[in-house]
Amino acid sequence: MVKGTTVFPQAIALASTWDIDLVENVSSVIALEMRSVGTHRALGPVLDLARDPRWGRVEETFGEDPYLLSRIGLAFTNGLQGRGEEFLDKNHVISHLKHFVAHGQPEGALNTGPANFSERILRENHLYPFEVAVKQGKAMGVMVTYHEIDGVPMTANHQYVTSILKEEWGFDGYIGPDYGAIDHLVSRHHVAKD
Repeated sequence: MVKGTTVFPQAIALASTWDIDLVENVSSVIALEMRSVGTHRALGPVLDLARDPRWGRVEETFGEDPYLLSRIGLAFTNGLQGRGEEFLDKNHVISHLKHFVAHGQPEGALNTGPANFSERILRENHLYPFEVAVKQGKAMGVMVTYHEIDGVPMTANHQYVTSILKEEWGFDGYIGPDYGAIDHLVSRHHVAKD
């Protein structure tokens, strides 16, 4: 969102095309424009499932279907980072997947509200698009979200961030919190002294 850059349709509109090649082309142009101004990391794609229309960030997502999200998310990741010889070359940027994980279906549709799902629901629906982008797209960044799952804040969630993302999927990129999420360990979740 910098003056002089191309403004593409919102993610939800791009996903509604079901056009994988179009989405990859769009994100490759985004990467090229970002690099032209010296940026090396894109905060996206958003791989949250939009399962509650009351949630105020639905337009940032690729919709409610895990399969569609996995395909469109992979195309967006490939466009940002490039593939093969072009992977993270001078015309591409790091794809920073967000919001890990289950941010798009919070309780009461409240942004940052808890997400309480069984592991099966998480794996089959919410984790699946991230797994595809990590394993097939070789995404180099993941943004961990604000909320908690089963009472454990995501920014301190060993099961999801370490055991699943890093160890099970082999993610070797960098992990960063959503803005203010580390402070939330003190101010919101009350699991850390400072």
